[in-house]
Amino acid sequence: MANNRVRLFTVVSCAVLLAAFTAASSRASIVWDLNPAPRQNGPAGSAVLTYTTSGYSITAYGFDNNAGIGTAHELFYKNQNEIGGAVEFGLGLTNVTSNELQVGLHFIQFDFTAMLAAGLFNGQISVGSVQPGELFAFYGSNTLGTLGSQVGGPFGSTFDNQFVAIPNFGQFNYYSVVALADDVLPVAVQADLPAVPEMNALVPIGALLVLVFATTAWRRRSRRAA
Repeated sequence: MANNRVRLFTVVSCAVLLAAFTAASSRASIVWDLNPAPRQNGPAGSAVLTYTTSGYSITAYGFDNNAGIGTAHELFYKNQNEIGGAVEFGLGLTNVTSNELQVGLHFIQFDFTAMLAAGLFNGQISVGSVQPGELFAFYGSNTLGTLGSQVGGPFGSTFDNQFVAIPNFGQFNYYSVVALADDVLPVAVQADLPAVPEMNALVPIGALLVLVFATTAWRRRSRRAA
């Protein structure tokens, strides 16, 4: 009987701890705002910008599109009033129409190498200035400056300023935003951190298990003494 009680206690303890770890796991999202507050409206001064949030970095590159091969193009922080219900802030290019990505002419590529190495997943990109009739898409590549192949889209105006998941994220190190109709403007990037157990949530559970074990041991000694 004593052995059965010990086995039962062990099984119950393991189950409680497993449930606690599962229930106490938390997952946070990291967001990189491409034109962070206070939002600017002017040239970025570079074709390359690195964004760091909570110690995690991504890098944005502006390119002119030469049959899928990029040549550096200075980036532009855009911040203007909404047009047709679509947001007009984000990261564009200098000296182009509306400072936005034009069909077939440009792309902005994001280097996700560091965040993928850190285990982040579920990458998403928000794109703005998507009025009715305008479209955008995502491309993936493992070579910086090469547009690569289309991995998502087309996405229309219903996705304006909405985070859109990159299909099969992690298949490539570099992902680009392109316009498929008229012009668009990347707004932000998001990814999820791996879930980690919150150890402080396990403290009261551990204390309860210790109490149960101590009570069982005391009862066992009391029976022997009797």
